[in-house]
Amino acid sequence: MTQLGSPSTQSGPSDDGRQAVRGSRLARRCRALAWVAGGAALLAIGGLIGSSFVKSPQQIAADTAAPPPTVTTAKVVSQVLTSSVQMRGVVYPATQYDVYPSAPESDAAASGTGSPAGGSAAGGGSTGPVYISGLDVTAGKTISNGEQLAEIDGEPLFALAGRVPAWRDMTPGESGPDVAELQKALASPGYYQGGDTPGYFGTATQDAVSLYYEHLGYTPPATGGVPMADVIFLPSTPAKVIAVNGAQGQQPGQPFLEIAARGSLALTGELPPAYAAQVKPGLKVKIFDEVTGIHAAGTITDVGTATTITPTGAIVNVGGGSASVGSAGSTGSASTGTAGSTNSGSAANSSGGAANAGATPFIPLAVQPSKTLPAALNGENVLVTVETGRTEGPVLTVPVAAIVTTGSGTSYVTVAGAHGKQTQVPVTPGISENGYVQVTPVTAGKLAAGDSVVVTG
Repeated sequence: MTQLGSPSTQSGPSDDGRQAVRGSRLARRCRALAWVAGGAALLAIGGLIGSSFVKSPQQIAADTAAPPPTVTTAKVVSQVLTSSVQMRGVVYPATQYDVYPSAPESDAAASGTGSPAGGSAAGGGSTGPVYISGLDVTAGKTISNGEQLAEIDGEPLFALAGRVPAWRDMTPGESGPDVAELQKALASPGYYQGGDTPGYFGTATQDAVSLYYEHLGYTPPATGGVPMADVIFLPSTPAKVIAVNGAQGQQPGQPFLEIAARGSLALTGELPPAYAAQVKPGLKVKIFDEVTGIHAAGTITDVGTATTITPTGAIVNVGGGSASVGSAGSTGSASTGTAGSTNSGSAANSSGGAANAGATPFIPLAVQPSKTLPAALNGENVLVTVETGRTEGPVLTVPVAAIVTTGSGTSYVTVAGAHGKQTQVPVTPGISENGYVQVTPVTAGKLAAGDSVVVTG
């Protein structure tokens, strides 16, 4: 319906066409604006990306400059310091007894060698071949006074305590210091109860000898005495068997037995000559064996001269066959030297060692152990630490790398304070240990435990 007074309107085909044209133009404009906006965004992003790769010369220089230096510091520590020198050392018997058996008296009589019983200096033993018919000890065994060591050609070989070597057959009616030590040795286990004049081989001594042989399981000698071939005297017992050279049914080696007396282990340190000025007699020594884990201590008693000779102790030849060995030499594992007496059974002594061709020279340090060294250390190469100096109490210490020494010989440490402030403090260095060195500030109070010092290198 058309209101009165209002012009009538009517759309036709031409109006619809014009509206369609206007809508198409608007859409194209919107698309154009979108492309423009997108391009602007891409340009903005590209600019940002490009700006990250484009730097000014100043910025490049700043980026490539070395980082600011850092300061390494360490704390000043209050502690006790001990300066020391380390070396290797050799443990060996101070005195070693090499046993050379001889044939029993019965063998000697049968072969026409030796002398009849009765205490002659030549004794009743034979220098001919002998055989081990029984063996009662092994290497490492501890032997006591009166203990049997072996059986040689059917007769016992035993050890008694005494300082006088067995140099003759001891028989009834004889007198001498060897008889006196025989009486004392047999009295200790209760065989000899006294009754004879000390040093005189009387009836009481003969009875003690018979009891002892019967205890070992042997018939007492027909002479009533002790044949030289049956006994060795050791200055102290118990003693330790170091080596046994021979087995049952064989001829004994030369020497047959190697024995170290009680408490006779010695130690010699091998000091590099460069440290000779730092070591002197009286300094304390620490001993450590890496193999057994044993720790010990001692004191230096003597500082020798540079040598390449391996240290050894004195070697004493004992037994009925020792006299011939002393003059002819030994084929066993130990050196024996020359005979010290023409009497059969006397002791031949030697000491020292063999020079090692091409070996590095060392200064031998004689060390007196604070306590008897354990037998397990015999023959070991041990670590020896000599304390060459020690502070009287806790002192200020810094790492060695914290000390700077000038061309004039003065030394200082640099204390790092707050806000990077550094102060040089003159000091006097002292002894060092494990990378730390004692320092004393030239001006008291300028350095204290807990301060931070600059470490270089």
